[in-house]
Amino acid sequence: MDITVAYFHPFFHPETVKRDFERIRATGATNIVYAIHEQEEQRWARDLERGLQIARDLGLRVFLSLGRYGNLFAGPAHTPSWFTFRNMESRVKDRHGRYHGETCYNHEPFRSFIFKEIEYFLKNYPIDGILIDEPRGPDITCFCSVCRALCPDIADLPHFRRRSMIEFFGEMFATVKQAKPGAKTAVVLLPEDLDLAEELASAIPQLDIIGCHLFWQLLNEDVTKVAEWGQTLVSIAHQYEKQSQLWLQNYNLSAGDEEQLESSFKMLLGADPDEVACYYYWRNNENPERVWELTLDLLRRVPRPHFFKHPTLSRLPAISASPSKEKQQHWKSFLS
Repeated sequence: MDITVAYFHPFFHPETVKRDFERIRATGATNIVYAIHEQEEQRWARDLERGLQIARDLGLRVFLSLGRYGNLFAGPAHTPSWFTFRNMESRVKDRHGRYHGETCYNHEPFRSFIFKEIEYFLKNYPIDGILIDEPRGPDITCFCSVCRALCPDIADLPHFRRRSMIEFFGEMFATVKQAKPGAKTAVVLLPEDLDLAEELASAIPQLDIIGCHLFWQLLNEDVTKVAEWGQTLVSIAHQYEKQSQLWLQNYNLSAGDEEQLESSFKMLLGADPDEVACYYYWRNNENPERVWELTLDLLRRVPRPHFFKHPTLSRLPAISASPSKEKQQHWKSFLS
């Protein structure tokens, strides 16, 4: 059973980053998730490359999460998508003519932009996979001009919206495999979107990992829902030969909620996932140190017969993170 830890902290102090990654590695973790937002790489490319390389040097595989691209995915910073802001015509438009805050999957300039971003990251940084965090489901039927042109049958638009999302992710993950054949792909859903799990797993052969955020407290649910959600996700993933990943809520906890951390973790393990995931010292816990110590104790219980103390990943060749002429031109056109 693998362990993944999300590291949503800055890379500006390499000695701190190295210390944190050593602690994460000592838990038995083999993977980290690092989230990046649209304008970050152009501003601190060297810091990004340096931080990711530290992780690789310590034997941690790196998954890059595309934070809030097009306002379609989750991200640690509540920063609006720069693409959507600069391309207001790309937004989802409902049946009443009202625009919403996210870009439509079918907007070709956005698809081109995000696919080029993925290709660039995989070819220029030490990254082992791409993770899509809490994708916005097809909860709003889009009546934008692009969707109407592609699907003139108004009655079919709700189904078309759902098909478009699946096709969008299929093309995205195919881009990942073409850019770096060994890279892994992952989607992590909220429990309310578990109805999408089977469609994603059955329709996209390039999807490797499907996960669920078992955030019972954040969603105002009883902790026993963790078992139900976890078993549902694992069953679907295994049915379609995907790797299952279940996330422990170890953030936003009050002192009283901490008492449920162990029971929620037991239910998570009881679902028998391929991978356990959690956060490293993340936000808004009443007792952050206490929650992290409890998390460490729980992670020690994860079965990992193939875990080795020393790093098992070979060091990647040095990669220059200085923006290429192609990348500079890309940003010029994007910001113009």
